Formats: sequence, C-alpha cells, structure tokens
Amino acid sequence: MAADAITPLVRLRHVTKSFGAIQALQDLTLDLRRGDVVGLVGDNGAGKSTLVKILSGAHEPTSGEILLDGVPHTLAPPAEAQRLGIETVYQDLALIGSFTAAENFFLGREMAWGRGPALFRFMRRAAMADAAMRGLETLHIAIPQARTLPVDRMSGGQRQIAAIARAAFWGSKLLLLDEPTAALGVRESREVLDLIGRLSQRGLTIVMVTHNLEHLWSVCNRVVVLRRGAKVADLVSRNTVMDEVVAYITGARGERVAAVPDLGAAS
Repeated sequence: MAADAITPLVRLRHVTKSFGAIQALQDLTLDLRRGDVVGLVGDNGAGKSTLVKILSGAHEPTSGEILLDGVPHTLAPPAEAQRLGIETVYQDLALIGSFTAAENFFLGREMAWGRGPALFRFMRRAAMADAAMRGLETLHIAIPQARTLPVDRMSGGQRQIAAIARAAFWGSKLLLLDEPTAALGVRESREVLDLIGRLSQRGLTIVMVTHNLEHLWSVCNRVVVLRRGAKVADLVSRNTVMDEVVAYITGARGERVAAVPDLGAAS
C-alpha cells in the first residue's frame, strides 16, 4: 500500500489547549483520513469550537503536535492554514450581503491589475466572476443568479451553499463546517447535506460540527464525541446508533478507546 494511502491527512498528537486555568482540550489525539466526513459532537463547552479553531489556525495548541500529510506543521495564523488547503465556514458565514455569490468567492483574495497598495489597484471583476463560475461548474454546484443576485437577497440555504462553495473552491484538503444546517428548514438542510456528500465524494476531508444528531447519519462516516475537552468516542457511523452517541455526550458511557483503527500507528 502506498505511503500516502495509509498516512492520515491530518494527525493531532496529544494536543492540549488552555486559556489560563481553563483547559479547553485535554491530550487529544485524532486522525482525519482522506475522504472522511467526521461529525464532531458534544455538549456546549466540550471543546468542539476550540478544536475547529486550532485546525483553522485561529488558535495555536498549548502543547502537542499537528501533522499534515505526515509532516509537522504550525497552522496558525489562519492564512497559513488556508495556504495549506484548509478552509473554514463559521456560523456567521462571513459573506458580504451586498456582493453576489461570485464576488464573495474572492473576498480577501481579490485579483487586481497593477502593483502597490490595494487601494490604488483596479479589481479584475469580470475575471473573478468568470473564475468563480468555472469553480461552481467544476464542483457541480448550482447557485441561482450567482453573478447578479446579492447574497442578502438569497435564502438561508442558498447563502450557506455559497459559503461552503467558496470554501471548497479554495480548500484543497480539509473543510471545517461549524453547524452548517443551523437555522435551516428541512428542505434547505437536505440541500446543504447533499452538497457535503458530493464534496466528500470528490476527495475532500470534512469535519462537521453539529447539534443535529440525525444529520450525522446522512453524510458522516465517523462520529467523534468530545466531553469536557477530551475525546471520549470515535465511532464508525454505520456501527453505532443515536442512543449510544447521546450516552457518550452525556457521560452515561465512559471513554471508548480505538473504536476507529489508528492508521498512523506505524508511521
């Protein structure tokens, strides 16, 4: 078997994160394999947001090591994580409402003529819109009027899809989604989950934070449960049920060790 097939895309080794006297993550070891869709669950304060912010480069671990393709990396600041192919979609989506979906694709990554400060350069609006539309076509994502309709006139589901599409356009390796179906209706949630499933089939590794446990079995092949900053379970979705996941979240069941094989143990 080729080395790149057995080496996890991302490996966290004994990662901790402290904020003063508060330990948000405790000795966390986790492998993310290529093509995984991992549902990250746990009560408020379990450490989910802290883990996502470490993977996105917004926080640096207090201790521990992060490997990408088997090589140790520092993911902070977020621009470095993005350079390495990691993109994040937070609940606020970070979209400019007066911009179209296509214009939002290049927010912070504008294509411009000339040199010097951005204030004195000319934006290549047509080129950016063309590139965004080609990206949507490549990703097989349909966003109505992506070149003409301002985002603030789109439905909640369309805005979520636009944000995920932008992240997938730039993120070549890992996509982090924070509550991607929060506040969406049933139909819009289904559209977002279908998109996540299609992106995983293209080889993207996805971590999805969610409180909607029913959605785990729609797209996730793994469920990772955090409790009080520690990983208490790493489950194969098809081999577990909601009651078991809830038991780990609430502490009714203790830690389940090595539920998913440690593919990097020999590396």
